[in-house]
Amino acid sequence: MADLDDPNQTSFSIPFQGNEENSIGVEAPSFRPFQYKCDLLDGEKLRIEAYRAAWRKSLDHIKSILHALHAPIASKVLYSVHTSYSRILPGLPYLEVPTICITDQTSNSTFLDQIAEVLDTVDLDDADSTNTASFTSHLYPSDCINLTSAMKALIAGFVERPHILERGSKLEKGRSAVSLVNYDIEILVAWYTAVRDSYEITAEHEPKLVIVLHEFEQLDPLVLQDIFTISSLFVSRLPLVFILSLSSPPFTSFLDATYPRSILALLRVSNVVVPSGLKVLEEVILRTYFSLEFEPDIIIGPGALSYLIDYYTRHDSSIDAVLNILQSTPSQMLSGDASIPFLEELSARLHLFYPNDTQWSKQPIESLVGLTDDARKSLSTRARRLRLGFHIIKILQDFMTSQGYKGISWWNDINGNGIVDAIIVALRGELGPDIKYLGTMVKKLRPSQLAALFDAMHSFFNALPVHVRSAEEEARTTLVLAINTVTVGNDDVTGMGTNFAVWLVNELLMPLETVPLWDLWYTGTTPFVSNLINPSIRGTIVTGLLHPHDFVGTQASSDGPSIWELPDTSILFHRYLDSGKLLNVYDWFTAFKQDLETQRENLLETRRLAKSKSNTKSPRKRGKGKTKEINVESEESLEQWEMQVQARFIRALQELDYLGFLKHTGRKVDHVQRVVFDMRD
Repeated sequence: MADLDDPNQTSFSIPFQGNEENSIGVEAPSFRPFQYKCDLLDGEKLRIEAYRAAWRKSLDHIKSILHALHAPIASKVLYSVHTSYSRILPGLPYLEVPTICITDQTSNSTFLDQIAEVLDTVDLDDADSTNTASFTSHLYPSDCINLTSAMKALIAGFVERPHILERGSKLEKGRSAVSLVNYDIEILVAWYTAVRDSYEITAEHEPKLVIVLHEFEQLDPLVLQDIFTISSLFVSRLPLVFILSLSSPPFTSFLDATYPRSILALLRVSNVVVPSGLKVLEEVILRTYFSLEFEPDIIIGPGALSYLIDYYTRHDSSIDAVLNILQSTPSQMLSGDASIPFLEELSARLHLFYPNDTQWSKQPIESLVGLTDDARKSLSTRARRLRLGFHIIKILQDFMTSQGYKGISWWNDINGNGIVDAIIVALRGELGPDIKYLGTMVKKLRPSQLAALFDAMHSFFNALPVHVRSAEEEARTTLVLAINTVTVGNDDVTGMGTNFAVWLVNELLMPLETVPLWDLWYTGTTPFVSNLINPSIRGTIVTGLLHPHDFVGTQASSDGPSIWELPDTSILFHRYLDSGKLLNVYDWFTAFKQDLETQRENLLETRRLAKSKSNTKSPRKRGKGKTKEINVESEESLEQWEMQVQARFIRALQELDYLGFLKHTGRKVDHVQRVVFDMRD
């Protein structure tokens, strides 16, 4: 037992022992029996794992798309690093420090990670890889508080490599730093010389020392000026290369506007611009959720896509923000009503689509799981046909514009969001008028143009993956029949456009909401909950303190709980809102004590009533029992109760102080200042 009176102890650990009266003879079941038909065994855990697997699948595919988009730029950066000291202009009075400015307006960390991973994964023992060998060190704004900390972090990023230091006796680990401080660049010179001699690297194959400056606009310019100056003095002994990560627009160079000419003269700057803007978002959405080669487990609906477009164009145009929204959107599907059993809700949803079958509640679990799998396959097929119809419309749109026709007006609207708007309209099932317009335009095509259009579609079908082509054999057959009908000399194609439009609407572009249990894998038109990525922390804390029963899910009276029914911190916070700008701590304690007295009296009265109802003896004996209970309660030590009230007050006061509701003032020792002035409702 901890000695609570020990003044040398600053904190104590009091483990919770539980309520012995309620814990005797009670044993929690290890699993929920199937006969209750509430949920699957570990159903909640299985659903969370399924969500994680679905998001991991989509995330890996999105990363592959980003890597493909960044591959040409990454190759250019890597080539500039490896050839930075092989293309030096002759006649220069001094060596310039190679500097690569990477402008990435999306503030995407994926691109820098992709480059750093390639630069820093080279085996020096491999003779063939020494042509592209390099080491990297990363500097962040927190490292550049002053020159000393910046140089320390820069040097440590290179020399703290255990797999390099374990090389034989030639390296003589630690000997070069005997008389040098950890921020002296001579340490880096000694380490680099030892590595070069140990691995017997020639001058032509010297590994480059790459310094990556993250969030370059946030770094202290004065500290960086000193780093650039020091680096220029040692560039003949250390093959240093700087990579600057900028998020400012490339047409107004932050480097030229911030640093003086004397510093810029020390650098040999080359600029690289990473693809950004709405085109990157279009590629991610189109190739992830509307691709015929990839089928996501969870489909993002038009409600979440509309929010994503608005947030991306107005607030944060970074890939990281896009990934956060895409990851948070499916999690809304897991936040259902916990009071309804899962299998009961599943049976009710199946009854909506199959009203003739009234025995869903009596179906075995295996039958419900089988029907759920069938619904998932049906939704996957419907989604694949929807994506196929969308790509056919895209081919029609591209063909019409290439032939000089107007096409769909909103597709190329300069004030719109391009193909993303078309995806949202297709998911909402509002493409009917546009398809009719395209059908009308198809009717106006000459037979030669119509033959060229169908040839383009035939090539599109032949390029589809094998599993998609075999699954959509009916659509391919329809197209082949249309190609055979159209000949160069045949002018009777007036009904071709109408039939083609009807086929698209009735066969391919069917809404996903008509499939049973569609909302398990498709978010639909449900709007995105912005609090998932931009939560109102202050409002949530205040609401939680005012209405704690709403967060823990306990039932309260219709008029709301009384103040004595609330937790201690909530009681103290209610009295906090009743005060002025300055709070007298003693008056605050007095009001808190009165509420606890009321709480104690009501709890004792509730306990007496419960015991009196459970007593089956005669009224006389019940009266004696009640008198004895009153005597027992009256014998409780008043001093112990006072200490308990003080301890509960101090704990609640410290919690409010920790949450930032109090400000200490030196004018009055027994007062604290109120910093939040919210209303109760």
